[in-house]
Amino acid sequence: MSKKPTTILLSSLAVLLLLCAEASAHPATGIVIDREGRVYFSDLETVWRLEPGGRLAAFRPGKTGEHVHELTIDDEGNVYGAIITYNSATKTWPSAVWRRTPEGRETFLFGLNETPPLALTIWRLRDGSTYFFDQNGNTRTRSALLKRTPDGKVTTLAGGAYGSADGRGAEARFGTVAGMAFGPDESLYITDSGALRRVSPDGMVRTIAKDLGAKLPDDQPAGYGGPSGLAVDARGNAYVADYGNRRVLKVTPDGRVERIMRAEPPWSPSGVTLTPDGRLLVLETSFTPPNRYAGPRVRQLSPDGTINVVATVGEKEKGAPPGELESAAEGSASGFGLGVGVYYGLGVLAICAVTGLSVAFRRERS
Repeated sequence: MSKKPTTILLSSLAVLLLLCAEASAHPATGIVIDREGRVYFSDLETVWRLEPGGRLAAFRPGKTGEHVHELTIDDEGNVYGAIITYNSATKTWPSAVWRRTPEGRETFLFGLNETPPLALTIWRLRDGSTYFFDQNGNTRTRSALLKRTPDGKVTTLAGGAYGSADGRGAEARFGTVAGMAFGPDESLYITDSGALRRVSPDGMVRTIAKDLGAKLPDDQPAGYGGPSGLAVDARGNAYVADYGNRRVLKVTPDGRVERIMRAEPPWSPSGVTLTPDGRLLVLETSFTPPNRYAGPRVRQLSPDGTINVVATVGEKEKGAPPGELESAAEGSASGFGLGVGVYYGLGVLAICAVTGLSVAFRRERS
């Protein structure tokens, strides 16, 4: 690739990064655990399963260009994931939501679609209701939490105009939401523009802690990214993967923030989940500029403070070394061929594109 096209590409992505600032496109954050102790996590394309005995195998083989960032799991052990991809022929970003049983049987809530059903997502409660953030990090004109009931009725639970304000329903304001997780009382916890916030089932929004991305003197920042994936325990403590500062934070219900785990370069935490006995499992991604992506690993933090690696997905397990990004328009993030700016820029493009599709679909229906 010549210098001029590369410069144009990176400049365009830099503009998009500024426009979609807090979106901070991220590597996969999806990591969940079932009642049998099996851990599922995404490396962006392939979803892996780690058995309690330590055996690691591909649970859902990936397809190049089909990205699965987040995962959820229900009481029966069914794993849910959302696909985002790019159609170069139509210049659109089709998405889909799948459900896969522990035995590997897969069905789709909806298949790849340029205009997906509004608010039908992987974020669901036991009653079948699903939740979706309708947000536009580009124009920063809207950020609202939508609820879809099992009969297909969609309402705005909280938010509306872009911003930051606590309150109930339309009084609340959201910025750009990066991570989501349900608490024990079915409240929704989110990382929103560097803050941790809680949305109760009746639409009451409360900010628990701010400035989660603030660097401590001995942190080793990655230089990009921010607070992303999170998990919440039975007492309402939230555990947040702070990708940008290579650490995991614990936030108590009263807003006290503590760094409980660090990652050494080139690793950065992107997602977390909790085991029933109180162990914290952390999904981490390795990137070494300008173009080496080693694949994710999972580390375990035990209640006694012991930290150990329980799974690693390297180039061998992925099947081949990460390839070059053929072009930004194709939206392929199988490697970091043009460096982290392109990788993160593509993620921002994807987030903005999906948001745009959801807004367009909502307006079409209204």
